[in-house]
Amino acid sequence: MSQEFLRNRLVNFIHIEGVNQKHISKQTKINEGLLSRYKNSKCDLGMLDRESLDAYLLSKGY
Repeated sequence: MSQEFLRNRLVNFIHIEGVNQKHISKQTKINEGLLSRYKNSKCDLGMLDRESLDAYLLSKGY
């Protein structure tokens, strides 16, 4: 899965569900600052963080 596809899923989830990044950060155990930079296309996530975020988004239907 591409970084861009995962990033778009994250942005859509935040926009539609109104969930904040802090909540997602706690659920996925991804550093909040890293998640913010990732969401804003300033960096990419490592493999473990990508898998964690992907699993979380899939569990929420995204």
